[in-house]
Amino acid sequence: MRSPAPCITLTTDFGTRDGYAGALKGCLLSLAPGIPVVDITHDLSPQAIVEGAWCLRRAVPKFPPGSIHLAVVDPEVGGWRNALVVMTERFLLVGPDNGLLSLAAQDDGIRRVIEIRDRPGQWSKSASFDGLTLFAPVAAHLARGRELEDVGEDAEDLVSLPEPQPARVGLALVGEMLFADRFGNCITNIHRSLVGGRSIDRVVVKPGLEARLCDHYADVAGSSTVGALWNSDGHLELAVFGQSAAARLGLQPGDPVRLLFKAG
Repeated sequence: MRSPAPCITLTTDFGTRDGYAGALKGCLLSLAPGIPVVDITHDLSPQAIVEGAWCLRRAVPKFPPGSIHLAVVDPEVGGWRNALVVMTERFLLVGPDNGLLSLAAQDDGIRRVIEIRDRPGQWSKSASFDGLTLFAPVAAHLARGRELEDVGEDAEDLVSLPEPQPARVGLALVGEMLFADRFGNCITNIHRSLVGGRSIDRVVVKPGLEARLCDHYADVAGSSTVGALWNSDGHLELAVFGQSAAARLGLQPGDPVRLLFKAG
């Protein structure tokens, strides 16, 4: 038997209105009494796998080793996508094999991938709610120390999300918007490490529309200026004080954002 987990975390797009998140918690607390259940979020945009994957990438490393991270954003529930447990260097991640787990898993180092098999009377697939009938019971049993071999069989790999990389075009670094957070701030795939020692001239959002590079949100407080700043994850994001930058700028995931460097 493995040691009990220090906690189980939950990341879903269920919201809190309909009782889905509550049902997961009830299942976990019933099957793994005494194991703390921690909400990362239930407010992901519905069916937003990329948003969920980035949320996990941000939060998972902050938890103690041995934590079990249960994540459900599952547009193809009931279909043929696999259900997985991913063992990384420090954690176990449980959820659908649709890319949701991939960023956090890759960041921590994947050691093993297990395809969950039904165990009637303990856990099984559902037509509409694998989170409750499959993923939560598996997470609870693992949290109590159940061995991975009891859950399923080794899989070759897991589905990975594509991670588009910014392109260097002349004096520009051309990236793209990945998603907007709940404030409407636009997160891009341009990481600060890509800048090196070069001096930034300006940030171009659209033809004729630029963002002002700033150090923090307060730099644009009380104005309608579009600010561009390096967020806590090291990514360039666009923000407008008191407004949704995504709505104001009309940006959608995949839209280009250009970082222009000074010549010389």
